[in-house]
Amino acid sequence: MKKNLALVGGQPAIHPDSVKPWPVITEMDKEAVRRALDYGIFSNDTPEIDALQREWADYVGVRHCLVTNSGTAALHMSVAAAGIGPGDEVLMPAYSFIATATSVLHHNAIPAFVDVESDTWNMDPTAIEDAITPATKALMPVHLNGFPAAMDQVNAIAKRHDLVVIEDACQSHGAEYRGCRTGSLGHLAGFSLNSWKNLPGGDGGLFCTDDDDYFERGKMVREFGEKVIKGGPREYNSYAMGWMYRSTDLVAALVRSQLQRLNEMNACRIENACALARALEQYQFVRTPSYAEPSRGVYWSFPLELYPQKAGFDLPRATFRDAVAAALRAEGLRCASWQTCTLPEQRVIRDKIGYGKGSPWTEPNYHGEVNYEQEYPVAKRVAESTTWLFNMFTWPNGPQEVKQTVDAFDKVFSQLKVVIDAYLRDRTDGQPTST
Repeated sequence: MKKNLALVGGQPAIHPDSVKPWPVITEMDKEAVRRALDYGIFSNDTPEIDALQREWADYVGVRHCLVTNSGTAALHMSVAAAGIGPGDEVLMPAYSFIATATSVLHHNAIPAFVDVESDTWNMDPTAIEDAITPATKALMPVHLNGFPAAMDQVNAIAKRHDLVVIEDACQSHGAEYRGCRTGSLGHLAGFSLNSWKNLPGGDGGLFCTDDDDYFERGKMVREFGEKVIKGGPREYNSYAMGWMYRSTDLVAALVRSQLQRLNEMNACRIENACALARALEQYQFVRTPSYAEPSRGVYWSFPLELYPQKAGFDLPRATFRDAVAAALRAEGLRCASWQTCTLPEQRVIRDKIGYGKGSPWTEPNYHGEVNYEQEYPVAKRVAESTTWLFNMFTWPNGPQEVKQTVDAFDKVFSQLKVVIDAYLRDRTDGQPTST
């Protein structure tokens, strides 16, 4: 006998006591923050920040790291350090978080797009060369959901066209491509440390490079354009456009503590996510990304692509997705749409709002003809049909929590007509339906 869905008054499949929060804060984490408080030095090159920069550079396999106050800052620093500016285009995937594109706009450069691969949702390397123009100066592959982009192809194309490669590694802490960790696969990289990332610090970021010149430029961008010499007097003279992108010792201390168990936490995510993916193979209307060698992804989240026609419903993809996500949330899962439109459809880009008055597209340095009206069919499909699971599979959850999650999926997926009818009825009644 089927249990009533929580959406229509039944008991949720997952008891609230089973839901473990993310991030998990241990006594070791608290002690690390207390240690930073005892130092009494909270910004600039502090003991914890210095140590984290060394440790993350070693972990990734590069010579240089700078701690920043966000992943967006780390990406913008990468763009600026690479010498990209007014009139330059940066090619990136059409499906990603807005910061991938705005990190380029921040330095008065132009984001340009290619579609994504159908299986991984990463930048499609077969589409890159046709999109390169005389204005193209860099490629920005995104390691979406912690799965590395096709870096052999990306780097080969970049070498042929003399382009800089900037990794958007914000979701990929510890992910590997042919045995090398993300952050070491291009010329520069940016990671995020916000609370939902695999390596959480509340908020913050990490800028990485193996290049001495990029490192020095990155330091200037991080601190007001000044040339900061550790231990030396401050000149108070800005040599380039700079921002205040520094972080604090408290964030660095927490991240250093979390870093000690990052590999363990990632291994748990991978095992749980793979078990969920296997359990969902029975449903023809559900698809998860296909991750395969030579890469090792780390599952920042667990995305599900939902196909209404395969489930027997003549509905728009977004309507079906929202209905199913609402039912899953009612059962105790934290499911939500992550990106509901492609990057070129975002108003700030599509309408070329930028800084206002059409800048930077109308700047006299720009001679390109970027087109945001063209189709990116795979990216659009993914944006309209995907919901993301953010709980129940992260460390330290195990087989018991995975089973509860599968039970919740099965409960909802076996009663889709009830789900759809309830959702459409609520919409008709004017009830909120956003994810």
